[in-house]
Amino acid sequence: MIQDAFGEPVPSMIDQNGQPVRKTALKTYLDTYNAGVRGSKEFGALPRALVIICDGLTPGKTTYVKCVDGQVQLSRRKDGSVVGGGL
Repeated sequence: MIQDAFGEPVPSMIDQNGQPVRKTALKTYLDTYNAGVRGSKEFGALPRALVIICDGLTPGKTTYVKCVDGQVQLSRRKDGSVVGGGL
């Protein structure tokens, strides 16, 4: 279980239906995000928190997202795409 600096458990990212996200679903979400078709039905189905996190990444910057089955490192490449380490 992942814990924050105070030893409290960190909650998993949730999808639009309120269900915790798995790594396989996160990979699919990142593929949709990288397709870059904002306003599409598929893009609208992405978890809002993931879109905010990915939009805030600059090239070379890294952040972490907790999934049900582990933590994933997200980073933005120089070409503008977002990749998840270990997916």
